[in-house]
Amino acid sequence: MRRSVILLAVVIAGCRPQETVQSEQTESAQTAPLMVRAMEATPRTFERRVTVQGTLEAKRFANVATRIGGNIDALPVDKGDTVEAGVTELFQIDAVSLKNALVAAQQQWAVATAAVAAAEATQEKAEKDFERFARLHQAGTVSDNEFETRQMQHKQAEAALALARAQEKQAEAHVGVAAKNMEDSRGIAPISGIVTKRFKEPGEQADAGKPILRIEDLSTIEAVAFLPAEYYGEVTAGETKARLRISGKEAGEMIVSYKSPSINSTLRTFEIKGAVADPAAVPGAMAEVTLIFSSETRLGVPTSAVLTRNGKPSVFVVNDGVATLTAVTTGLHNNGFTEILSGLPANALVITEGQSQVREGQSVTVL
Repeated sequence: MRRSVILLAVVIAGCRPQETVQSEQTESAQTAPLMVRAMEATPRTFERRVTVQGTLEAKRFANVATRIGGNIDALPVDKGDTVEAGVTELFQIDAVSLKNALVAAQQQWAVATAAVAAAEATQEKAEKDFERFARLHQAGTVSDNEFETRQMQHKQAEAALALARAQEKQAEAHVGVAAKNMEDSRGIAPISGIVTKRFKEPGEQADAGKPILRIEDLSTIEAVAFLPAEYYGEVTAGETKARLRISGKEAGEMIVSYKSPSINSTLRTFEIKGAVADPAAVPGAMAEVTLIFSSETRLGVPTSAVLTRNGKPSVFVVNDGVATLTAVTTGLHNNGFTEILSGLPANALVITEGQSQVREGQSVTVL
């Protein structure tokens, strides 16, 4: 008899409508507290900033070019070599041809100097003859024609001497040019540093004004970056600070030491520079430059906790196990956190995970 009653109860339970069972299950689920994660809204430092990609460069460098063209006879330094300003020889251009040109110019100068000496002697003789004939003409012992002939010869001798002296100066100038070319054919390091590039090889033709070597002084490295034009008025050389990351690693702070005096009208950007303190910094490396324009401490919550409800930013706050939707005014976003300007008290417990499933007034359990 007892067994029959149990079986009857099972049959009756099995015959209950499916809709009734589902309704009871849904109601049970709705009344059960929702599991969420939450954290307190606490003061955090928020910065108004901009981050751009930059490049590291040596503050002092020199692309060393030859002042004259010619064959490169010698190039005694290579990439990686250390050079000393005013001492280290970098290259030699066409030494034989330039030396021959100097010798030829010196010989021409010597010829011109000898011509001056001969012209001086001729002029001196002509001057004496003219003075003698002038006295004789005054005494009436020589004709006007003879006097005038001596006078013309005197003037011709003076003109010849002037020409010889001008040619001597010209020859002297040619010697100076040849000597300067000889001097310029030998490249000496203009700054101390390291050779980082070699654009030519021995035996190749060098063109005047085109670099042969690049020297960089690695004692001072700068980060160089370009900022959008909208930030031009907010950057002050000698004051504005920036954080650096080099090759993915923190590299300390720098102060902007240079701001370009104008904005590029095509790219709408301007250049900044600042010294890098990291001893491991090398020219050519990429740098992430973050300029900081202002910094202040305000309440902050994870950005993921901020929802948009009724067109306004809002968060769910937990009070006595109940979720309350709270409208807030937001500000800056830094490192995954959002600045809360108003609407939220300090230390309010804000739902950070599961908030998209929460409804106003719903019971929650904070894990």
